[in-house]
Amino acid sequence: MEPPPGQAVDEVLVGQCQAGDFSAFEVLYERYRRPILAYIYQITRNYDESACIAQDVFLRVFEHVGRFDTTRRFSTWLYTIARNASIDYLQARSRKVMIGFTDLDRDEETNTVAATAAAPGVSVESKLARAESNHLLSEALSELPQIYREIIELIIFQELSYEDASAILGGMSLGTLRSRMFHALRRLRHILQGKGGENGENLI
Repeated sequence: MEPPPGQAVDEVLVGQCQAGDFSAFEVLYERYRRPILAYIYQITRNYDESACIAQDVFLRVFEHVGRFDTTRRFSTWLYTIARNASIDYLQARSRKVMIGFTDLDRDEETNTVAATAAAPGVSVESKLARAESNHLLSEALSELPQIYREIIELIIFQELSYEDASAILGGMSLGTLRSRMFHALRRLRHILQGKGGENGENLI
């Protein structure tokens, strides 16, 4: 017995859509509308443009869903399309785009954290996730490099696995991704302390 459409796994819904049941696509849209918009916003930091990009992303997905290989993860494909569309938006407006970490390597003391650095503690991540709507946190996130915002959005706010985030961010090694998460949280903590003092320090 198949689960109700709203509970069906993504790839099953894609298969139904490929078979001509486009109501399945509506379920996928409702499932991912907010997460994709949030992810795009962390790249562009422009809500109105992010909404337009998100609509374009779902249109692209709808147009090409027939070519999707249902043995793959739909969410990874979707987020990758969203990321590419967002990067295109930034490049079209001559904004600095950080696809990799070369620039950050010049700024961070990478020798202090091995490439296999452990992931941040669960307590840190849970505190940060609970504080997502905090205005101070939103301001602090805006000061982070784009790539750091992406990592925090995907892994902490959207609770994707490191493996999935790695695929979305271009296939970087898990060790590198964990190390960059460490740096992202360290820089975020520093910004919060500068903005909010004790409150900022206690936020994460």
